[in-house]
Amino acid sequence: MGTANRILIADRNPRIREFLRRELAANGHRVHSVNNARDLLKIIYSDNRIDLLILDPDFPYMDAVELAHKIIDRIPQIPVVLHCIRGAEDLSGFDGANAVHIEKNGHSVEVLKETIRRLL
Repeated sequence: MGTANRILIADRNPRIREFLRRELAANGHRVHSVNNARDLLKIIYSDNRIDLLILDPDFPYMDAVELAHKIIDRIPQIPVVLHCIRGAEDLSGFDGANAVHIEKNGHSVEVLKETIRRLL
C-alpha cells in the first residue's frame, strides 16, 4: 500500500469516534478525530492535508448549513461522508458538494468502509 489516506472523523460522541478510528486504522488509514466544530475548523483551515472527512454535523453552537459552507469554502474538493441520523440535520448546505450521506445505525460501518474505498 502507498501513502496512507488521512481521514478526519468529526463526531461529538466519543464512542463512535473511537470505534470508527479503530476500524479505519485497521484498514491502513491515518485517522484523526475531533469532537466539536471549532476543532474541526482549526484542522480544515490549517495546512494539514485531509483526504476525507467523516462528519456528523450535530454540533452545538453551529448548525449544519453554516458548517457546510465553511468547509466547502475552504476545501471544496474534499470528499465528505455525512454520517448521521437521516432527517436529524438540515444537510442542504452540502447539496452539490462532494458529499455522501450514510445513515448512522448498527450496520453502517461496513457501508462506510465501502464508501471510503470508492471515494479514495
